[in-house]
Amino acid sequence: MNAPPEPIVTGVRQIALGSRDPARLADFYNRALGLTKLFETNGMVFLDGGGVRLMIGAKPPEEKIGGDIVLYFEPTIWAVAESTVEAAGAQFLHPRVALQRAPGRELVLRAFKDPEGHGLALLGWIQV
Repeated sequence: MNAPPEPIVTGVRQIALGSRDPARLADFYNRALGLTKLFETNGMVFLDGGGVRLMIGAKPPEEKIGGDIVLYFEPTIWAVAESTVEAAGAQFLHPRVALQRAPGRELVLRAFKDPEGHGLALLGWIQV
């Protein structure tokens, strides 16, 4: 048997979220995080997440929303990202948390939830 190619995958291409109202939830992701709509088909909305598609579709009846999945988004300008998330109606679960420190910068995280309860967070480096 031949060895598999290296790397086996080239990256994450798409993430799917179940939703009670896909169009409404896609609008939140646009307003809160600036994700742009790529297309819509068969009740699913596809957004551009910086090269990774975010597909929001109808939640199967047996599926619970939220859980152990958290989507992390890297802000370009922290203060703008935080105020935009709040203006879209989301509340942060805690102040910024420093996860790692390096000379002149910190890796920080700030968690929140979308209107349907999916776990989200801003995660990135800031200058200190």
